[in-house]
This record gives sequence, structure tokens and C-alpha cells, in this order.
Amino acid sequence: MRMKRYEVAAMNDAMAKIKTDLGPEAIILSARKIRSGKNEVFEVVAARDDDFGLDRPPVKEDRPSFSTATDEPLAAIRKEIGHVRQAVEEIRTSGRLADELAEMKETLNAFFDVLGMRQGRAPQDLNARIYRRLLQSGFSRAGACRIVEAIGRGDRTSGPVSEADALALAGKHIALSLPSARKNTTGKRIRMLIGPTGVGKTTTLAKLAARQALVEKRKVGLISTDNVRVAAGEQLGAYARIMGLPMECASTPEAFEKAIRRFADRDVVLVDTPGRARPDDAYLLRMAQALPDETVETNLLMNATGSGDYLERLVTDYGRLRVDQLIITKIDESRRFGSLYDVIVRAARPVAYLTGGQNVPQDIEEASPLRMAKLMLSGAANS
Repeated sequence: MRMKRYEVAAMNDAMAKIKTDLGPEAIILSARKIRSGKNEVFEVVAARDDDFGLDRPPVKEDRPSFSTATDEPLAAIRKEIGHVRQAVEEIRTSGRLADELAEMKETLNAFFDVLGMRQGRAPQDLNARIYRRLLQSGFSRAGACRIVEAIGRGDRTSGPVSEADALALAGKHIALSLPSARKNTTGKRIRMLIGPTGVGKTTTLAKLAARQALVEKRKVGLISTDNVRVAAGEQLGAYARIMGLPMECASTPEAFEKAIRRFADRDVVLVDTPGRARPDDAYLLRMAQALPDETVETNLLMNATGSGDYLERLVTDYGRLRVDQLIITKIDESRRFGSLYDVIVRAARPVAYLTGGQNVPQDIEEASPLRMAKLMLSGAANS
């Protein structure tokens, strides 16, 4: 990748110089007004990737002509540019080039801001440290850039910002950007748990049942529609007997409809569903058709140990269904929760509960944007 910086009186002059120096394939990474002596000029940064989409020998890269204080930021930038170039090539083959190229450009632009290549509002070394801490906590590069940029836009009138203050500002930004559940609502009467195999639906359902019955003193009924795992019904049945709650097994829409009618006097009906790598739309649709007069709350369970790519695919696959809330499971098995950030923001659904461990009913807690922000930053605060 070749990059050049220009100071011009007008953008038309910059475009002409860029076309002459770098060719028509060049893109503008940034443009802003700066003061040069007594005059205001445009500072334009442009780049061209000679390897992308061209059948020609590699061209020796020119070193950026930016003014920097140390060589360390340049090394970090060159490394990140390599990641961006690799990602762009992967995106090109997937057929989503135009939209993703725009996102890559925005990410690269933000990354220059983060490392202080332009006149930033926070010390360069602080930005870099916060950025690295976020990456170590599992945040994506794009997500970390957006968070550090948000910190830079904060009010700095009180003086220099410490690393602890910057992390606190990051937590506030994360909490404000996450969806929140509606306040003062008791939830819908029928609550269905969906998700892939092994995510912990049956154990989570037992924890929710105990919370509703023993803590909130509500009348609870349990339904197992899992006819895939042999021991699924027995496991939930054991929990039901311990808690003294009625339970029905319903492997067909007809049996499910009868079970719902039997639980007409229940305040809450919790429904366990089969786990599959991909959602069985037809199966869940048949179950939904058995509830013509009922409103169902659908909770998608996600494993905290899953990678960001896996969780993104999970949200996309189950997004074909009407998902109301998310439940994050197995938080006791992970130490890096930053990967949840982009997933939750893009899903645009609130996290209702966090679970971890096998203890019923203790190992479950209500979630909130502030609690999620603290969880995501727990690795950054301790690094």
C-alpha cells in the first residue's frame, strides 16, 4: 500500500495530484482543513494498494510521510494495514465488496485517529494503551476503534485523562450503545428458550423456573419439546420434581397445544426446545401455530465462550425467527467478553440474563447495559 499526504488550497487540486501520483485506483483516507502559516489549506491523505485486484508484480511500498514522534505507532499501523488488506481480499471473494470496503475505510480512518496520526484530543500513548487493552479483552479492531474514538470526543476540559478515567469513559460509552430491556414489565406469559446444542437451555430454564417460583412467588409450568436428546425430558423432569412444579412433554404441535391449555392457570410457562446447529424454522413455526391466541417471548441463548464470528452467525441464523431477548450462558468458563460487544449491538436485542455454573437457582443474574459493560471490560481492567 502506498500513501501520500498533500496540502492544497482546494480539493480539486488534491484530486488532480492524487490521480497523477497514485493513479485513478487511489482512495482518499482523510481530508480536513488545517492552518499553514496564515492560510487555511486542506490536508488530504490518499492511498493505493498496488496488490489489490491487479495482476502485476508487487510494488515497493512508500513509507508514509506523516510526522510522528516515535517509530512504534508506525509499526503498529503497518501491522494493522496488513490485517485490513487481508480482510479486504477475503471480502472481495465473498461478493460483499462495496459495503465492506466502506467499512474497512472507516476502520482504517479511525485507526489513524486512535494512534494520534492526526491532531487528537488525547495523548497518543494513552489511546494506544486503551486500544490494546480492548483487543486483549476480545473486542474487535473496529469495535475498539469506535470506543477509543468516543473517548476522544469526551469532555477534556478538566485536564489530562488517566488510564483509569479512560476505561471508565469506555464503560459509559459501551453501556449507552447496548440495547436495554423495557422497564417495569413482568414479561410475557409463555417464554420459549431457543439456541444451539450445548448452550445450556435446559439448565437455564430450570434456573429461570426457580427464580420465578421461589423468589417471585409466581405459578410456573414447564414444557419440554426436545425430542432430539434422549435424556432432555428426564433432566428437566428431575428439576421439576425437586421444585414441585408441573411439567409436560410435547413432541408434536398437538401435544404442545394441549400442554398450553393445561397450564391456562399458570402465571409463567417456560418452554424448552431442541438444540440444533442451525434453527429448525419449520419445527418452531409449527409450535408457534399451536398458539393462535398466545403471545410468546423468545429468548436466544448464546455461549460466552463462543468466538465473535460464531456468535455473529448464530444471530444471523436465528434472526429469521422473532427474537425478543438474549441470554448469555457459561460466563464462568470465559475470561474475554469483548467479542459480545459487536454481536449484541448488531442484534439490537437486550441481554436479559447472565448464567454460569450448574447451581440451581443461584447461578443466574439479571443483566443490564451497565453490567454488560463491566463484564466486557473486566479483562481490560485487570490486564
